[in-house]
Amino acid sequence: MSSTTRPSTVPLVISPKALETLVSKRDAQNNLRFLDATWFMPNLTPKRDAIQEFQLGPRIPNARFWDVDEIATKGPEVRNLPHMMPSAEVFAKAASDHGISKDTHVVVYDIHGVFSSPRTAFTFKAFGHSKVSVLNGGLPAWKSAGLPLEKGEPKEVKRVDYPVPTLTDGIIRSYEEMLANSRIGSRGQTVFDARARGRFDGTAPEPRAGLSSGHIPNSLSLPFSDLLKKQATASGEEYIVLKDQVELWRLLSDTVGGMEALEKLRQASSGGELACTNTCGSGMTAAAIWLALQEVGVQSSIYDESWTGWASRESEGAPIEKSE
Repeated sequence: MSSTTRPSTVPLVISPKALETLVSKRDAQNNLRFLDATWFMPNLTPKRDAIQEFQLGPRIPNARFWDVDEIATKGPEVRNLPHMMPSAEVFAKAASDHGISKDTHVVVYDIHGVFSSPRTAFTFKAFGHSKVSVLNGGLPAWKSAGLPLEKGEPKEVKRVDYPVPTLTDGIIRSYEEMLANSRIGSRGQTVFDARARGRFDGTAPEPRAGLSSGHIPNSLSLPFSDLLKKQATASGEEYIVLKDQVELWRLLSDTVGGMEALEKLRQASSGGELACTNTCGSGMTAAAIWLALQEVGVQSSIYDESWTGWASRESEGAPIEKSE
């Protein structure tokens, strides 16, 4: 079975308060890199530009923008799908350009709270970078805590040489692997789908034109929004955070059919397996499930092309299941 990355030496999910302690330490400041990994749905109305908003600010001081659509594999080899896992060479170059070394503690955030940041954290972990954290509540939580912000032109950072890493074996699942797994039935690996329940059931349309809704046979519905909860700033601005471990335990155990089933996934993970796979619309919010599973001790992979890739093969025979 596939092996997992080495254990993290920093919290995978970190609060602004806990992070403030690290930032205040002089020895940590030189080895801490904030990455704004904000991404907006392409069909959002009105349309928003994540890069432009980052450049204008406010943002966390000395942060850099991690463009998930640019730091990616592109073209026909990935069916021209967006934000597919970058090659090791592309990842290493981007890390180098952002002033990140193998020992840098990377803190990823977004302006939603927790939405697109887990995807970038997953990417770093997939390439064996152990020191990575997701800022729980993102930029809104940082602002709400009264921590420093900056505006205007982002500061330049000194480029470093990040060695070309090796992608963790099996952490990105292919269509062929998913197809084979779907045919095994109940004996196959557990697959979680982060899309809204209506899209999973086939009762609501897909946002991408020309794609059928429904789901991969034998997969389980786990809308990523169920993993999150709302919080509000003193001014009433709402943002989202990851639920705490107790809440995640309950939700995940209910999804897989009980505590015993969840414990089996944990045991497999402790033995070095990637115990389940996550999917969504385009590989973005699947990482929210990955993050939640990590919090309860379950290691997982991502079907990177997700439903967009699967449903685009319907005419080629990709099976699509709809709920009764």
